[in-house]
Amino acid sequence: MPAALTGTAAALALAVLQLGDGSLSSLAGTRPGVLSLIEVAGFALAAVAVLVRRRAWAALPLAAVLVAEALRAHPQAEEAATGPLLTFVHLTAAALWAGTLLHVLRTLGAWRGERIPVRALLLSYARLAAWLLAAVVVTGLISTLLLVPLDDLATTAYGQVLLVKIALVAVVAGLALAARRRLRRAGTRSPQRPARAETGVLAVVLAFSATLTVLSVPADANRPLPFAPPLDGPVVPAGTRAGEIGVSARAASGRLVSARAAPQIGGSADQSYELKATLADPRGTRRALKLRGCGTGCFYTPITWRKGTSRLTLTASAGEEWAGGRAGLAINWPPRPDAALLRETVAAMKKTTRFTLHELVTSNTARGLGDLKQLLITGEEFLASEPYGSGTAPVITRPPDENGHRRLALAYPAEHTQLDLTLDESGRILHETLTAPNHLVTRTFVYPETHGEDGHDH
Repeated sequence: MPAALTGTAAALALAVLQLGDGSLSSLAGTRPGVLSLIEVAGFALAAVAVLVRRRAWAALPLAAVLVAEALRAHPQAEEAATGPLLTFVHLTAAALWAGTLLHVLRTLGAWRGERIPVRALLLSYARLAAWLLAAVVVTGLISTLLLVPLDDLATTAYGQVLLVKIALVAVVAGLALAARRRLRRAGTRSPQRPARAETGVLAVVLAFSATLTVLSVPADANRPLPFAPPLDGPVVPAGTRAGEIGVSARAASGRLVSARAAPQIGGSADQSYELKATLADPRGTRRALKLRGCGTGCFYTPITWRKGTSRLTLTASAGEEWAGGRAGLAINWPPRPDAALLRETVAAMKKTTRFTLHELVTSNTARGLGDLKQLLITGEEFLASEPYGSGTAPVITRPPDENGHRRLALAYPAEHTQLDLTLDESGRILHETLTAPNHLVTRTFVYPETHGEDGHDH
C-alpha cells in the first residue's frame, strides 16, 4: 500500500506539471488520472475511518486502491487481463505481509515478558508470512518477465532499480528465515531482533517499488504505451480536421503527442485509428516520423525541435465508418507562454458591444468549411460560450505575429479542443479557428469601427 500511495503521488505530480495553468479537473479526462484520483480518495477515506475509530470501514476504500493501482500499473499494458490480476495479488500480498509484521511487533511490545504467547504469535505469523512471501515472489517474477527483457535488466534504470528490489526481498526472506530458526530452537535469544530488521528492510523495498511505478519500462520501441507520456515544460498546441477526424498535436521539449477523435454518435465504441506523419523542419528537411501508440487515438514520437516553424503533415484514418484525410499543422518552436495576453483579450472582448460574427462550421473538411452564417452579438455573449471565457487555458502559447497582428494558440487537452486566435492592436479577436472532436469552426469578427476599412479584409 505505501508503494501504491507514493507511486500515485508521483504520477499526480507529473500530471499537475503537465497541466500547467489548468486545473485538476482536467486530470479526470485521462484514464491514469482518474485511477490516480481514485487511489488518493481511497487513502483519504481510509484515513478518515481510522480517525473516527471505525477501522473496519477502511477495508472497502483500500480495496478500491488496490484495484485502481492494478489497472494503472505497468503489467496491465502488456496483458490486459492477467496483468491487473498479477498486480492485485502482488500488492495485496505485500500489504498484508508488511501490515501483519508491523502489527505483530506492536503486539510483542505490549506482551513484553510473556514468552509463551509471544512464541505462539510469531509462529503463527511465520506460517502466514511464508505464503505471502511466495505470492509476492511468484507474481513479481511473472511481472518482471512480462515487462523487462533479460538483456535490459542491468542496462536500464528500470531494470537496475528492479534488481536492487529483488536483492532487498532476498534479504527480507533471509531475515524471516533467521527469525523462524530462532523460534524452533529452544533456549535461544528472542527472534524479535531479526523481525524488526525485516520491517526496516521491507520499508526500503516499498520505497523501491514506488520508484518502479513511475519509471519507464524498457520495451520494444514499437510497443504501444497505455497512455501518453507527460509533457515536460511549455507546450505548443495545434489542431485541425482531416476529413471527419479531429486532429490535435502538442509539441514539447523532446517529444510530440498527437491525438485523433472521430465523431461519437450514440456512445459508439472506441475507434481503430491509424496515423502517418511527415515533418518538414525550418531548414526544409523532410522525414517520416515513427509513431508509437499511447492509447486509443493517441500517438507519440520523440523528436528534437528546431527553432522556427516546422510543418507537420498528418494522414489520419478511423476504420471504414469515418472519412479520413490529410491535414497540415504548423509547429512554432520554441513555445512562448503568454497568459497575460489571453487575459487582455478576454477583457477587451468583454468591453465590446455589438459586432458581426461570420462563422463557418464543418464536420468533414473534404466537403469544405461549411455554410456561412452571420450573427450580431456582444462580446459578453460570445465569451459565455467559449472555453477561454474565464481568461484561463491549460495550454497557452503565443505564435509569431501574422501581418502585424498578435496571435494566441490555446489547448484544452481533456476536451481535445484547440484554438488559434488572431488579435488586433487592442486585443480584440479578428479570427478564430476552433478544432473540436466533432467539428471545425472558422470565425471572422467584424467590428463597427473597422467595417469598410480592414474588417472585410480579415
